Amino acid sequence: MKLPHGCTIRDLTTHGDERGNLTEIFRLEWGAGIEPVQWNFVRSTANVLRGVHVHVIHSDYLVCLEGTLVLALSDIRPESPTRGLATTIALKGSSMQAALIPPGVAHGFHFPEPSSLCYSVSHYWNVIDEIGCRWDDPALGLDWQVSDPELSPRDTTAGSAAEMTRQYLAVREQLRTGRE
Repeated sequence: MKLPHGCTIRDLTTHGDERGNLTEIFRLEWGAGIEPVQWNFVRSTANVLRGVHVHVIHSDYLVCLEGTLVLALSDIRPESPTRGLATTIALKGSSMQAALIPPGVAHGFHFPEPSSLCYSVSHYWNVIDEIGCRWDDPALGLDWQVSDPELSPRDTTAGSAAEMTRQYLAVREQLRTGRE
């Protein structure tokens, strides 16, 4: 499976015995592409879809701990060798994999069953770094294989992928030139 440039999927190793198991989900020495400043835990009921959104500043590092997370990725970076590449990948708690999503890769999460997600970010939350669009905008090129997911009010009223891309590029330029 081809992923947008800079995105990675890491298989994690689980060590078990008769008492249960342990999985290391992050080690700085792995060179995972992120130095987390914050970790978050999310529980979702079945058929919840979160996103689509893109970040200008921060990277995400995520692990599905229980259930299934369908991760959708769409590369909107104009300079990226994989610009326009869109894909979905199922991360399962039973398989223990970690995904890294760099800035400029639009992403969303669909949980087809009750699921738990742990994720970290490379920078603290900043309102200018939260840019979103409709999950089902055809311009994203995503095949969610879901027709009527449960959305947040914010995701329900999100704009187009074209507007998200324009906003992403404008904020990126503002940050590059030191204007906010």
